[in-house]
Amino acid sequence: MHKFFRHTAVAALAAILAAGPSTTALAAQDDSNTGPAFDNTVSLEAPGSDATTGPGVSGPASEQGTGASSGSAQDSGAGQTGGSQADGSSQTADSAQTGGTEAAQGGQTQEAPPILTTENTNQAFFQIQLLKSDLTWTTPVTGDSTIQPGSDGFLSMSIYINNLPGDVLYRTYSSYTGWTEWAMNGGHTAWNLGFPVEAVQIRFNGVFGDNFDIYYTSTLNDGTQCSWSKNGASNGTMNTGKFITGLRLSMWGKNVAGASYDLSSPLVAAAADGIQFVNGMPFYSSGNGQPFTGWAWNDRDRYYFVNNTAVVGWQYIDGYKYFFEADGKLVQDLEPYLGSQGPFMLRINKAMNCTTVYIQDGENGFIIPYKSFLCSTGDDTPLGDHVTPEKYRWRLMVTDEYCQYLTRLGSGLPILLHSVIYERPDPYTLKADTYNWLGATKSHGCIRYTTADAKWIYDHCPVGTTVNVYESTVPGPFDRPAIKTMIPSTQKYDPTDPTVPENGLAQ
Repeated sequence: MHKFFRHTAVAALAAILAAGPSTTALAAQDDSNTGPAFDNTVSLEAPGSDATTGPGVSGPASEQGTGASSGSAQDSGAGQTGGSQADGSSQTADSAQTGGTEAAQGGQTQEAPPILTTENTNQAFFQIQLLKSDLTWTTPVTGDSTIQPGSDGFLSMSIYINNLPGDVLYRTYSSYTGWTEWAMNGGHTAWNLGFPVEAVQIRFNGVFGDNFDIYYTSTLNDGTQCSWSKNGASNGTMNTGKFITGLRLSMWGKNVAGASYDLSSPLVAAAADGIQFVNGMPFYSSGNGQPFTGWAWNDRDRYYFVNNTAVVGWQYIDGYKYFFEADGKLVQDLEPYLGSQGPFMLRINKAMNCTTVYIQDGENGFIIPYKSFLCSTGDDTPLGDHVTPEKYRWRLMVTDEYCQYLTRLGSGLPILLHSVIYERPDPYTLKADTYNWLGATKSHGCIRYTTADAKWIYDHCPVGTTVNVYESTVPGPFDRPAIKTMIPSTQKYDPTDPTVPENGLAQ
């Protein structure tokens, strides 16, 4: 059905622009057993350190296991095999490092929760902490055990995922504020003193989400034990005067035998909260009983509702122009629909390591989000507007490392948009960690992409393209993308590279 919607929309989309402006079997949960957060290991061995990284990233503290350099890879100004020449030198800043957790929620600065660093480096796990009403954090918890923040409940939460690429996203609800914005990978949900959390939603993305489901259950201040929720569904209570005083999380490998949970009564509220489906079409049921207008997610599928009804087709929302399929799903990659030849504008969110490509909506300017890429930026990535002056097919760095498909960010800047890192100008000399931990590792300033995404920019964004670099806790108009698979350290080519025959992606 999804394919049908996509194909039937192509002609309509082109005409409008031309005119101008995996299931796990469930049964009753036996709560006498602790959960399996450490029992369902992933078959892919995760490289890297045992430390977590800071907000917006989850991964190793340093690149290990594939010989990736721990220092910066700098543009040597020599060794190009194609493209224009450049004067001076540029840094690519391709060093992974641990980031600290930024605090500041509810208008007050909070110290970062402590980070656990004792887990087995080859096991995927999560870590969660809750901000108590006295503004101290609970002890970090990994695995399946109930966190009890006290009789006054908690105000905010922070969750990390570790040792596999991907994201954990989470938000909280109180009757006073409604749902907060999604926090991600160690960030803190917004909070207000005196208004404890009533309900939560938690979901995974990327390789982590491909391999695991997240389950969670709440205990309310009157002793009510909610049943479990899964992968982004609401759990707790809404607008009843009650709040959460206990929270328990459990993580299971997808399609692993034994993941049996009672999902029958996850929310104490006037109505169910979240997306419901009737004859395949979504509508929104709000737990507070009020009509709902806004964004909502069904696991990884995103929708926009107006008075509980999902919108379809082209819609102007929050200053952008989006397209929704006939079943209400937001289209987060318009290229298969439109095949636009540009011009394009790039916006790079330095805080969230996410790049969004925009096309024009007539005189309204570049307000149509076209597609997005995961990337890795660094502390020295300069903010503001830039205009690309030159490109390089391959380029040698002073550390004797190479990158493909490079575009200089701005005239005179030692900063490049480029592929993951190679030992030589040879697509079979990839340093695998630089691919596996995109979005998690920091550069010293350059913007690193998968080879396919760097090539897309190289091919589609000519010299003179505007690139805006900014910082926001919201990844962009689309959700942050993720790499689709993790490769072993022995694999020496990028699985997205269309020039490598093994990938079957020749263009």
